[in-house]
Amino acid sequence: MNMRSMVTISKMDQKSIPEVSNLFAEFDSTEIPGMIGLGRRQLFIHDGIQIHLYDFTEKSDQVALEKVKTDPRMGRLAIDLNPFVAPYEPTTWNSPADSAAFCFYDWEGDPAENLGRTDTAVTITRMDQAAIPAVTSIFREFESTGSSRPAGIRRRQLFAFKDLCIHIQDYAGSEGAAAARKAASDIWFGRVVRDLPELAPAEPATNGHASRFYGWEAS
Repeated sequence: MNMRSMVTISKMDQKSIPEVSNLFAEFDSTEIPGMIGLGRRQLFIHDGIQIHLYDFTEKSDQVALEKVKTDPRMGRLAIDLNPFVAPYEPTTWNSPADSAAFCFYDWEGDPAENLGRTDTAVTITRMDQAAIPAVTSIFREFESTGSSRPAGIRRRQLFAFKDLCIHIQDYAGSEGAAAARKAASDIWFGRVVRDLPELAPAEPATNGHASRFYGWEAS
């Protein structure tokens, strides 16, 4: 069983957290997540930006995907979310696919299928996509040095979307959250990437730790 992740980015007002959480809780209580192999869904928000993290426990069956595309509950969810969630860039948005970020770095301390129970920390920062090779090199070097790797970090993924970089860390253990937050601060706001000014060309308030406001996991 291979763990794989997908990330989508939208705009959302913090005041809409109760409504959005309730809509996803109702949707995830159906059989649809199981039909598409969704093992975990997490929603995070920071500075008006919603980060939607999907973790798939297996390769989704194409027949199931085609079936749920036409399921009226999928369409209803999209309609019900419209008053609360908007495209990151409405002028260039044509379909949900335009909200998907792409993964450019993925490191696992243990094979993904052996991760077991983990929690997640998400950091968001501005990044010019021209910086991707340099950022990838920095993280590869960081990960190759065992002494610099924080205890409890089980997996790290970096996704790029428009002018954003989404830094996802899965961690385990009672002190994992503190380790994940410190690692993110050291990397993005400390010594590791301080010499890459193209990471934050504008709106520094966007940089920071996102707050999880919804989580669902398959039993």
